[in-house]
Amino acid sequence: MKRAISFVVLLIAASLKISAQEVVQNNVTPVENALSQVTKLQPVSFNYDKAWANKLKLSAKPQYGFVGADAKTAVPEIVSVQAKDYPAGKNAFKSATITKVDYESLVPLLVASIKEQQQQIEELKRELRTLKTQNTK
Repeated sequence: MKRAISFVVLLIAASLKISAQEVVQNNVTPVENALSQVTKLQPVSFNYDKAWANKLKLSAKPQYGFVGADAKTAVPEIVSVQAKDYPAGKNAFKSATITKVDYESLVPLLVASIKEQQQQIEELKRELRTLKTQNTK
């Protein structure tokens, strides 16, 4: 009996085992010229119009971000246009479009731009050391 229970427990454990499979990423390439893209972005503070914020269930509080159209010009990959429905009478809806910036997708660009800046800083340090050495001779 003990053997049968052990087999059943093993069988149940095997059937409950969740297999995780890694999703393959294709076309992996380093991000280049991130600094030039990021410097084109103009951070702003803003708030949505109260009437629209109420209709579309958006926060009317002050926020930080980017003007969607400007961000789309600078880095089109991080911007999308989203349609949001809002009530316009009994059983009637209208649609408004909102330009959304995907801030999560912006993070790798920010990291790449920091790395580019660090490389520039290191090059300037080397150049400064060289110039100091030449001046002391």
